[in-house]
Amino acid sequence: MKVLMFHSIGNDRSSWHRAFLSVNLHQFETFCQYLQKHKYQTLFLDEWFYLQDNIHKITKKHIVLTFDDGYLDNWTFAYPLLKKYGLKGTIFINPEFVDPIEQKRKNLEDTNFNEGLLTEYDKLGFLSWCELKEMDQSGVMDIQSHSMSHNWFFKSNKIIDLYHGQKEYDWMAWIEKPERKPYHISENQETFVPQGYPIFENDRALSLRRYFPDKKLVEEGRKLYSQYVNKNQPSIEEESIIISTLNDLIKNKYPGRFESDEEVKNRYEYELIESKRILEDQLNKKIDFLCWPGGGYNDLAIEISKRAGYKASTLASKEKNHNFDNTQQYKRIPRFGMGSFVYKNDKIIPAKLKHHLVLSYFAKSNSFWAKAILKLQKIFS
Repeated sequence: MKVLMFHSIGNDRSSWHRAFLSVNLHQFETFCQYLQKHKYQTLFLDEWFYLQDNIHKITKKHIVLTFDDGYLDNWTFAYPLLKKYGLKGTIFINPEFVDPIEQKRKNLEDTNFNEGLLTEYDKLGFLSWCELKEMDQSGVMDIQSHSMSHNWFFKSNKIIDLYHGQKEYDWMAWIEKPERKPYHISENQETFVPQGYPIFENDRALSLRRYFPDKKLVEEGRKLYSQYVNKNQPSIEEESIIISTLNDLIKNKYPGRFESDEEVKNRYEYELIESKRILEDQLNKKIDFLCWPGGGYNDLAIEISKRAGYKASTLASKEKNHNFDNTQQYKRIPRFGMGSFVYKNDKIIPAKLKHHLVLSYFAKSNSFWAKAILKLQKIFS
C-alpha cells in the first residue's frame, strides 16, 4: 500500500517560484480517472493506521493520497476532482499559513469544470478556515497537522550568504512578518528582510536548536553591504570579503546565542501541541496524524509528538530504507513524492506524458516497464 505525497495541483505553469511543487492539472485528472477505472480504494490515515495492525487485509488496490502545506489549489482543483471520481485525500495544514479570508473562493465545481473561468486569485495562495471546514466535513478530504509554522531557522553561527532578495530565502520574510505568511505567494515580500542581512547555516524548525545572531552583527552586515548599493549588488569577491569580516566579528565581538533547552522544548511544543489544539478547535474533530515539514525532525520532536497524542507521523525520505516497526502503538508513515517535472542536467523540465503520474506510481512500485518509459521520457525531453 503506497502513501503518495502531493503538494500543489494545477499551478505548474504559473509564475510562482515554487511551481515545481505543483503537478499538472490534466495529469492529475488522468491519474484520478485511472484510480477510478481500476477500482482503487483511496484511504484516510485512520484506515491506513488500522491496516498496519491488520496487514492481511491490505490489498494492491489500497492507496493513500496526501497533500502538504494547504495550498489554495487543493480547494480549487484537487478537492473537486477527487469528489468527481469518488476518491479521497488528506491535507496537512500549518495554522500560521491559513488565510483569514471569510468567504470561499471559486473552484472547478463553480465553473462546471471549466478551468479557464478561474483567475489567479482563485488558484494561488493558501486555504481559509471556511474552505477547510467544508472539505473536512465532505468525506472527501481529511485535514491533519503539518505543525504550526513550516519555518526554517538558523542552526549555526557560520554565515553562508548575504540576503539580496533570493527566492530560496523567502522563509526569512516569514520570520520577519509572520502575519503575512498566508500571502507570500501572491505578494512581493523581498523588502521584509533588509539587504545584506547575513544568512547562516539553516534547516527545518523541528530538527534544530535555533541560533540567534547578535543584532549589532546584523547591523554591521547591512552597513557593509550598503557600501555597494550604487553597484546594484556586490560581486562574489566583495560578498566573500563581507562574510569573512562578519565571521571574524562573530568570533571576537558579537557571538550571538543558541536557544536554551527550555526554549527548544517550548518552541517544539508550540509547533506540535498548539497547532493540534487550533486545528481541533477550528474543525471540531480530533487530529491524530502529523506530517513533518520537509521531513525535518529529531528525537525530541518525536517524543513531544507522542506526548501530544499523535498516533503516527511521516517518515523522512532519507529514512525510507531504514527498518521501522509499525506494530508499535506510535506508527511511521513512509511516503512517495509525486511530481510533473523531470530533472535533467540540473534543469527542471515539464513532463509531457499524459499518464506521467500513473507511470510514476508504478515506477515507485518497482515496475520495470514504467521505469523504462519514464527514463525514455527524460532522455528525449
